Amino acid sequence: MNDSTRVKPSGNILGTILVRLAVPLWILLGASFKLWERNPQLLPKPVTTVTDFIFVRGLGISPESYLDPVMRLMIAFEITAALLMIVGPVQAARSLGISLLSLFCVILGVLIASGAASCGCFGASGPSPTWMLAIDLTLLVGLCTLSPRGRRLPPAELGRKVGAVMFVPLVLGLGIAYGVPKRADVAMVDANDGSSAIAPQPTQPTIPSTTPSAAAAWPPMPATAKPWYAPEFESWKGQRLDAQELMLLVQRPLPANLNVGRHHIVFMREDCDHCHELLNSYFSGPLTTPTITIAIPDATGELLENPCTECGKTTLPKGITYVLSTPVLLTVEDGVVIGVCTNSDDANLVRAALNAKGKTAP
Repeated sequence: MNDSTRVKPSGNILGTILVRLAVPLWILLGASFKLWERNPQLLPKPVTTVTDFIFVRGLGISPESYLDPVMRLMIAFEITAALLMIVGPVQAARSLGISLLSLFCVILGVLIASGAASCGCFGASGPSPTWMLAIDLTLLVGLCTLSPRGRRLPPAELGRKVGAVMFVPLVLGLGIAYGVPKRADVAMVDANDGSSAIAPQPTQPTIPSTTPSAAAAWPPMPATAKPWYAPEFESWKGQRLDAQELMLLVQRPLPANLNVGRHHIVFMREDCDHCHELLNSYFSGPLTTPTITIAIPDATGELLENPCTECGKTTLPKGITYVLSTPVLLTVEDGVVIGVCTNSDDANLVRAALNAKGKTAP
């Protein structure tokens, strides 16, 4: 057969580079950053909304129980998909790349529309969602317009070839994602120092309680803390506040004895607009009930002044990841949580938490 009749392979070299190299390496890079940090807070909000619906509401599994294994499963999927794009049939590799990049673009679009400053795609210090969308969209357009070299296979043959090469990428993806150990526990600076709540300030009177358990001293700070916490505050209702592991991490001394009398507690971030609005609307004047604000020390935006001048102020320790949305409002009576509001946009829920009545548990 002479050169004039030789069949040239379809597609072009740029399309092949995109399918076999650029896109899978891009996906692997993002998976590597997420696996290095192992921080569930970096999962995009649209993703955690879906997973919370499935695991928390559907199956009754707490975020602290499901987030780490599910996060690793997502990372395993990204690694498996990227490796399959490198070694699998080029036709399947292109389709897989288009599908993944399309999904990424949709998630990034939702984040941009919601005003998110970060997507967590490349860790806590990664590019903004806008930059990530620009890059992913460019790669997606390239995959859609530039055909890689290789012949199209009928569906049956394509399925057999994918199945033949699937095992190794899958084993590697799962092995790498689940083989990396969990982050180490965090040593607490004030661990086991025996400190407890100090007496309330004069501007924050408390109501004496006749319940014996209410007078118990606040437990000491633990020696170590988990690397991250994802509390389900609604489950705290009716429970003792000092039985919640997160509360034992609050920096000492506490501004008031939370085991005696009635208190409001607001978990907040110093760059949180909604936190500022809640405090300004309900806690900016003279307080009839002692109130404590607990700052989550991971603010990255412009710090806002706390409008609650009479609030006792404390913070959670740095070096720990707090997977929770702020503000969170609690009402506590003699050490028992009787009111919870995690949606400050709903004035009825806020008032219900503020005015909550309850009977102290024995």
